[in-house]
Amino acid sequence: MVRPSRRRFLGGSALTLAALTGVLKPETDAHVSARLRDLDLDISTPFADAFLPVPAGDVLSTTYTTVIAERIDADTEAELSYRARSATEQLDVDADELSATVAVTPADRGIRLVTAAGDFDRLDRGETIAVGEGADDTGDESNDDAPTEADTTDELPADWRLTDDGETAFVVGDGVAAAATGSGYSPSPRGRSDSSEADVSDRRIEAARAAGRAAADEVDRFAESPLGTAALPRLGGFETVILVPDAAGGPFPPEVPDDVAAFAAGFETDPEDLRDLDGTAENAYVIRPAADADELDDETVERLVRTVDPAVPVEMETTRTDGLVLVDAVVEAPPELDREASPDAQVRSRFDRAAGTVTFEHVEGEAVPADELEVWHDGEEVSDAVLDGEEFAAGDEVTVETGLIATVTLRWFDSDANAYDTYGRERVDREAFAFDYDMTAETLELAYEAERSADASNLRLVHRGEGGVQTVGEEFTDGTLEPDDAVTVEDVSIGDSVRLEFDVEQPMGGGSLMHYRARPPRVWIRSRAEEGTTVRYGGEESRPADAFVTLVDGEPTDVQFADEHDTLSDGEELVLGELPLGSTVAVEWREPDEPIVIAEEEVVPNTRASIEYDPDAGEITVQHRGGRALPASELELQAGRTPTDVQPADELDEFGPDDSFTAPVPPLSRVRLVWTGGDREHHLGGTTTARDAVAATYDVDAEAMTIEYVGEQPADPERLRVSVNSADRSRGRERDQEPAFAAEHDELTQGDTITVDDVGLDGTVVVSVHTEFENGSATSSVAHFSAAPRRGFVVDDGNGGDNEGAGTTLRYVGEVRRNADAFLVLIDGEPAPDQPADETDRLTGGETLSLGDLSAGTTVAVEWTAGDETRTVTEHVIPPQARFEVEYEPADDGEGGVVTFSHTAGDALDADRVDVVVEPATDGLLPWDSDADEVTAGDETSVTVDTEPRMAAVVFNEGEVLHREPLGQDE
Repeated sequence: MVRPSRRRFLGGSALTLAALTGVLKPETDAHVSARLRDLDLDISTPFADAFLPVPAGDVLSTTYTTVIAERIDADTEAELSYRARSATEQLDVDADELSATVAVTPADRGIRLVTAAGDFDRLDRGETIAVGEGADDTGDESNDDAPTEADTTDELPADWRLTDDGETAFVVGDGVAAAATGSGYSPSPRGRSDSSEADVSDRRIEAARAAGRAAADEVDRFAESPLGTAALPRLGGFETVILVPDAAGGPFPPEVPDDVAAFAAGFETDPEDLRDLDGTAENAYVIRPAADADELDDETVERLVRTVDPAVPVEMETTRTDGLVLVDAVVEAPPELDREASPDAQVRSRFDRAAGTVTFEHVEGEAVPADELEVWHDGEEVSDAVLDGEEFAAGDEVTVETGLIATVTLRWFDSDANAYDTYGRERVDREAFAFDYDMTAETLELAYEAERSADASNLRLVHRGEGGVQTVGEEFTDGTLEPDDAVTVEDVSIGDSVRLEFDVEQPMGGGSLMHYRARPPRVWIRSRAEEGTTVRYGGEESRPADAFVTLVDGEPTDVQFADEHDTLSDGEELVLGELPLGSTVAVEWREPDEPIVIAEEEVVPNTRASIEYDPDAGEITVQHRGGRALPASELELQAGRTPTDVQPADELDEFGPDDSFTAPVPPLSRVRLVWTGGDREHHLGGTTTARDAVAATYDVDAEAMTIEYVGEQPADPERLRVSVNSADRSRGRERDQEPAFAAEHDELTQGDTITVDDVGLDGTVVVSVHTEFENGSATSSVAHFSAAPRRGFVVDDGNGGDNEGAGTTLRYVGEVRRNADAFLVLIDGEPAPDQPADETDRLTGGETLSLGDLSAGTTVAVEWTAGDETRTVTEHVIPPQARFEVEYEPADDGEGGVVTFSHTAGDALDADRVDVVVEPATDGLLPWDSDADEVTAGDETSVTVDTEPRMAAVVFNEGEVLHREPLGQDE
């Protein structure tokens, strides 16, 4: 096989990297309950566990665009991939507890599902909705916002729990978890475009429930689907696996040949690590053709691999068996974007429509050697034909004859360093085309409006809609375009998009020339204490005001947008004032033939209440913290789901700003304030009293944990449950059944203790508050005491807070009381001058140790030496202290725009250690675009994006996030 030149680099395969980095939520691996039924295929651990709770797409009434599985083998967060780090934050699990994750992206882009397997205990997140039949408890109630009572069901594996925290729904067992998240917004609405909060919550919970049913083998599993059974046994040993069940609707649309039905790819090296790949790696592909495998020729297979693989294939071996096409590919690292290494040249490009040429002019800066300069035209390198001389210097020009339609790129490329930099790119000619959308007919016309004919054979027209992605209008892009030629795309519904793209070979080429999205107008409904309920228009273009009708409980409101405006522009608001609680506000868009509900919300109190417990007095204080005033008669204070003796109406007529009341409540009680004026209770605030009323001490030699009650008020020991989690046993169900405190004490008073034996160094003792109520019970954990410290100290770098100006300090945050001499503090690997034992004999929580002034880059570590081996419990690199700002400027056509990062104050940073990322637009981290060796206050860099960004971040040393900012979201 001919070895392709690295100069024909598949530009980082933005397609694959975007697919792999677009899902930012993974999780973990390992000890699955024996009551689970294994997958009916041969797949290695930990993927076998992580795929257990992944249902088939039709179970969720959707199709999957991608399913991405990743093996995790890391001891610290710094070793995790960018994707996995976001998972640890969401799930609150440690890096060394993660073993595998599976992230599912549905075609409707609404609710997303992520599963994980690993060495972690059953996660304690949110309030329990349901528990598997045969479980010994009825779940947790750790989240203050959850109003639901737990059911027992045989559709979940025994001991598994279905929970929800208001933003994410979880289904969890020991070592396996699934999380369902999402806005519920579908880009292709039929009758409505924005789901109500209740609808989104229901969809989220049902997705998590389906994951639990898959784990219990009650529904079809994705791993046992045709693609799963074909690909996972062959690819399960790779580090990262991406599966595309529907090639036409996946993330690689028309680049995938029409005769490919589905495919999967296994990557030996994480795509984020390709920059550091030394030598070659081996990847593999499993391709399911739409028809006979023999009809999928080698050239088509090679093009698919080169399109999908994020590295550069240098060798490929193709075999056909069992109706599949199998490819083994040897790949090498893709060229790295390195603006610092390239000659510092400023290049300007211009298109001459009359001449049909693109000219690149070297305006100023360093000369570029001609042998390091490349010119690409419609995916082909034309350097030899257009470059003249030994260098490209200030004042020089390079002209490419393009005709009226072309994509042209000028770039620097160093083959020895495998690095590149792009000096200029032109896609012409946008002004020659125009879109015209007929909403009623659901047709989109694309017209060619230039004055001369043009070759359109390098173009393709792509329609992405509810039915997937398809190439259309071949008669328009299959030859020469004459002035006024036009093509009509049928069935373009609200939410669909149509792109006119360049269909040329990588590396240089491709991209969109024109893009149109049939968007519904955006409208938001919200309640604020000052003016009640308001409706705000947020559309990208002005629209007639009378096309929008606001309804309350199905009837038009007295005031409408059309009463105050002829047309609506972004930000226009309609103030509805205070509406009856429990009513439903909806906005219909009546411009289409069939009105579309584009926003709908139930009016519930936006009231917020805080609840604080006074351990000395044994009472709580409930304070109105914001939102509307409510009749006290519509409020109920509950302790353990039972109304308390003192109710808001006993103290107040109305609960409004600055109002508060007190009520006696026993310690270790789950307290909630709820609004009862609607069809269902609405949660306003809650807490568990005396959460800090238990402390623990661990005896390493005896492997025993002593739990002490340290509360001020006497407590009922029946409220407390104790369980033990460890790698070699389940969650300690017998201890859950036999309350350990009640077995030894009739009443708990300060100083009362119990001892939990047989707690190995991998064990954790969990203390929970157990609540019985009419239809079940709930358990809310109040303390997790690990035998070996999982968290030791936090490092305060001396910027802000109480320690400002005091240098770097350590603060003990361990949950367990420990001997101070068991900890050793190291600075850059050497013992610190001052140690915890110099300040105190016993660490109980909150003790601090001053380390003096440490410079950026210094590593602070704390080791625990009391166990069978020395363990690092804290490791922290002093980051630079710098502040950043991020601004997003949308493009005039509403598609994408420019994200600008600004260093506004603080330390100067090494430019080669600073990266930026814009999600979901960038393929991982991008180097800071700076001409200096340092990034200092006043420096800026910009990233051009072609989609609306959701988040931007500045990252130091590829792991430390210095600044993160949401974008494209409403205030």
